[in-house]
Amino acid sequence: MKRLSAFVVCLLAVCSCAPLFAEPPPRYHTGNFERLNRSDGPEDDGLADRCLHSGLPDFGSLFGGSFRRIVQTPGGISMFYDMNQGQGWQRNIVMNGSPHLPASIRQWFGDSRGHWEGNTLVVDVTNFSPKTDFFGSRENMHLVERWTRTGPKTLEYEVTIEDPTVWTRPWTAKQELTKQSDEENRIYYEPRCIEGNLGLPGLLRGRRVEERAFAEGRGPDPRTIDNVGGVQSIQDDPLR
Repeated sequence: MKRLSAFVVCLLAVCSCAPLFAEPPPRYHTGNFERLNRSDGPEDDGLADRCLHSGLPDFGSLFGGSFRRIVQTPGGISMFYDMNQGQGWQRNIVMNGSPHLPASIRQWFGDSRGHWEGNTLVVDVTNFSPKTDFFGSRENMHLVERWTRTGPKTLEYEVTIEDPTVWTRPWTAKQELTKQSDEENRIYYEPRCIEGNLGLPGLLRGRRVEERAFAEGRGPDPRTIDNVGGVQSIQDDPLR
């Protein structure tokens, strides 16, 4: 029993002094349930905890639904996305035939350049930021979207996704969208995400309380506590 106790103490000492603990993660956290085993700052938690969304391509949400408002003007097209609990965002599609932005300019939602092929709006999207993450695809992701009106109230969304660093060949997904009632939605009540306002500050403050208690000789070293638990991302967390 004494040997086991000594082993546990040694193990905790190694965990608390691990040099990787204070290092930044090798990649930006984007998963809804992805977080590091620490709470030194907001970036240690996933996007959902910060009321953010990862971006394109978007196929809707399991939490709170997903809606799009499309506005067409003579010079371009704007799409507003509202999803989850208020994690909305807007993209602007350039329609003047100009080339993509220089490769040195990277954006969270990429750079969208569109043109018409008959009744289909074709949008080519490149220049994604390394912060983007779609099944492991980041700055090398390339999208070709096709938006086609299939009826008075239906719209087909088709997207071909390409990234030779992740997939062996491009692949395509389709989704049919239905127009909502203008009358029923004449007053749109914006959903609100409160995790970033209340939950995340609470997590950060809780860790500071644990650190203060440990410094005063009360409680274990917070760096030895698994605050991630059964979350899948802990399996490849370099700082665990």
